[in-house]
Amino acid sequence: MTHEVDRRISLFEAGTSMKLPLPGLFVAVWAIAVTGCGDKCHNEQVSVAPSPSGQFRAIVFHRNCGPTTERNTQVAVLPKSAQLANIPGNTLIVGGDIPLKVRWDSETALTVSGLGSARVFKQNKTAADVTISYAK
Repeated sequence: MTHEVDRRISLFEAGTSMKLPLPGLFVAVWAIAVTGCGDKCHNEQVSVAPSPSGQFRAIVFHRNCGPTTERNTQVAVLPKSAQLANIPGNTLIVGGDIPLKVRWDSETALTVSGLGSARVFKQNKTAADVTISYAK
């Protein structure tokens, strides 16, 4: 009679045990690592406005983090050499698809308009050494 190796792991919780085969456990851990831990958000650039000297850029973009969250509109002020990373904006975050406009008043002053009655989640007055004002 052949002895098969019982390749199972006992998991104990509150006095009960559940057995999972090792290959199944490996597949489950691999699937979570590959699909469950990734960043589900992505940014979609709408417009870019360079500052008068070109030292800075104001970027309007939409951020979407999947079907369970509302798409939103954001603004980031970045140095000219920086790329828009897959992170939230450093200046403004409003709920929904809002047609925001940005206008440079000077090299270090930016006006963001078009907020209307949008829900505001973040509204900074400065970013990257630039002063930001807001208009409805």
